[in-house]
Amino acid sequence: MTERRSNMQMSEVKETKVIFNKIRAIPWREYTGNWKPFVAGGIFSLVLIALVFALPIKTVTTSAMESYNITELKQESYTVTEPYMVEEVQEQTRTIADGYYTSVPLGISFPFTVQESNAHLVGSYNNPFTGTFKVIAMPNKIVWEHLGSRGEIDVMLPKGEYTAVFQENIMWGQDCSIHLAIQWLVPVEATRYREVTKYRDVPVQVEKQRTVTTQEKVSLWKYLFN
Repeated sequence: MTERRSNMQMSEVKETKVIFNKIRAIPWREYTGNWKPFVAGGIFSLVLIALVFALPIKTVTTSAMESYNITELKQESYTVTEPYMVEEVQEQTRTIADGYYTSVPLGISFPFTVQESNAHLVGSYNNPFTGTFKVIAMPNKIVWEHLGSRGEIDVMLPKGEYTAVFQENIMWGQDCSIHLAIQWLVPVEATRYREVTKYRDVPVQVEKQRTVTTQEKVSLWKYLFN
């Protein structure tokens, strides 16, 4: 690039020298005896020089900064809700008795069957008079017993056939509050939700800068005085 500019400048200097040599080759002395041709020649020379300086023979190189836009990909984060499965232990309940029951001489009986592993018989009873609450494994084995007018029940029972019995010891015909249920745990799959951050490419406009070089032919007048 520099070598090219140097060659162009040398060519312009040579052109200017040729013009000036032509002007110098004019036989001015032949006209010294007559001032009018001399004046005319001087005016012609000035006009010729003015024309030469007005011709666009000078190459000027200019550089300028230019802004331009390009499209680039930028990573953008976003959040989504995703389901996932977990295994949990859930409590199951089966009700055996829930309410008021009238006492009788043979007692209030609630037969039930335990079909689940690790099952518990839970509940409570409340009676105006003292009595006995029993849990009997069939055919006739007492596995839990409590004496009193009220009590809390929580006994683990293996699989089998059972009867829960409340028998009043003093007076019959009273209403006794009894609540009994079988409880056990089972594994279940449950759906849970979580927030997950993901990324995606998004096109964006980015402004850049670059140097632009231009060449222009100008006159000597403009080159010297600008």
